[in-house]
Amino acid sequence: MKLDDPRIKRIIRERSLSFCLECGKCSASCPRMLTGKEYSPRLLAQKLITEPEDEAFIENSVWECLTCGMCEERCPSGVAYSRFILDMRTLLAGTKGLKGYRSHDGALHSWMRLMTSPDLEQNRLDWIGPELRVAGSGPLAFFTGCAPYFDVFFSWIEVDTLSIARDSIRLLNFLDLVPVVLGEERCCGHDLLWTGDRENFETLCRQNYEEFKAAGVREVVVSCPECYQVLSQFMPQVIPGFDLKITLLMELLDREIRKGGLSFQPLPRRVTYQDPCRLGRMSGRYQVPRTLLSLIPELTLAEMENSGRSAVCCGNNGFINCDLYSKRIQVERLKEAKATRAELLVTACPKCMIHLTCAMRDPLRQGSLALPIRDLANVLAGQIEWSGGEAPVGPRPR
Repeated sequence: MKLDDPRIKRIIRERSLSFCLECGKCSASCPRMLTGKEYSPRLLAQKLITEPEDEAFIENSVWECLTCGMCEERCPSGVAYSRFILDMRTLLAGTKGLKGYRSHDGALHSWMRLMTSPDLEQNRLDWIGPELRVAGSGPLAFFTGCAPYFDVFFSWIEVDTLSIARDSIRLLNFLDLVPVVLGEERCCGHDLLWTGDRENFETLCRQNYEEFKAAGVREVVVSCPECYQVLSQFMPQVIPGFDLKITLLMELLDREIRKGGLSFQPLPRRVTYQDPCRLGRMSGRYQVPRTLLSLIPELTLAEMENSGRSAVCCGNNGFINCDLYSKRIQVERLKEAKATRAELLVTACPKCMIHLTCAMRDPLRQGSLALPIRDLANVLAGQIEWSGGEAPVGPRPR
């Protein structure tokens, strides 16, 4: 790398790296750093600005970041660190073929690239039973994401991310909404984007958009924070004239409940909540999941020591860097959850469910970290009811 490389200069300028005060707040709050990894966001910024010739250090550090956004939360200068990492990974992947250390030998990224094939034939709707009402075309769609593939790949930890999709559709059906669920939908491309594979990410964006338009879709409902971030923030950058409305399921539910007529059955349990990074720090949604949980009678929400803007991530992002330090992050997070004396850990991201479930099953911990974990959609679908016990006649106006 050269200091006068226009690509490097653009990244430094657009992500405000020169505003870094070297105060150390980013490094002092970085989950990787706090679990013993020799990693410093501040030092990486300094190296790129003053010593770009130290390529080995820069390239290694770019791939060590979890992109959890904690450093941005603490930065007094507004350095856009996560986007800086994204830019650098895209540059390094495009010019040097670097993709970082990918978990599971890169198998998940490989299947995401396979989905870019125009001749792809999928069987991704066999999980939809007769109890779920779905359509092949219409104005409203539900984006399933990679849940049909996650449950197969991670069957050994008995994770059930497909239950999130099923319960999301149940909630929509409860509101008398029959969503389009596309048989040829592709992965949103989140993990390819954040590992620098911009070309294949953009291909997935175009394919998904074309499928939505062909089915007459105008609004897409998502429950996964990563899918929401991609479809609402990144897909519009790829698609000229992007005209889809992207809606978070939890926000749709919040609006419907405020209209009246909906309530929840009691759930006499003590729960704690894990803030997903892509939902909280990346999309600013902290309060809505807590508001929905607070509406369930007899449910007690016990916050972890670090919650909301201070929440620690699940230890992995984009299925890279699943190592000793990531495992330490997960273990410490589960210890926080256990310290609340909660009977149930609720999150709102399938990746959080996967990573934390994996950490719970560590045989060396002998079950000491075990805690039932469910997605917010699972909890809400299990408790929602019409006030008075009977549904009103006809669909509810939106």
